[in-house]
Amino acid sequence: MKKLLLLLSILTSFSSCAQELTCADFKEGEFLIPADSLNPESYKISRKNGTQLELDENGDEIKINIKYKDDCNYILTYQESQNLDDLANYINNSGGIHIKVLEIKGDTLTYSGLIKNDTLSYEMPGKLIKLD
Repeated sequence: MKKLLLLLSILTSFSSCAQELTCADFKEGEFLIPADSLNPESYKISRKNGTQLELDENGDEIKINIKYKDDCNYILTYQESQNLDDLANYINNSGGIHIKVLEIKGDTLTYSGLIKNDTLSYEMPGKLIKLD
């Protein structure tokens, strides 16, 4: 009986040591947005101080501002200092992409992005994988 209690105690201590990530853990650091059926390319993401730098597979950089509503909800807008294409301008003029965190499993955050204006409401799911 003592061996069983000791084994249970050890197993409990191991499982309590495993740290689960929260929304706050995805505010800064290095991440990956993997390619999927909506995005044919993967993007490497670096976040720090409310700014997101996206690097595509060709090495092109995109700078994005992050405005946090809370740890799990935020708005992404492209920095105006860049040469923005029509889509980036459209997103900015629509108030940005509104991100809502849906779930965190292991090192992966699943989100829903929403672009909405007077004529369009477009929802896009995605994943963000923590690298560091």
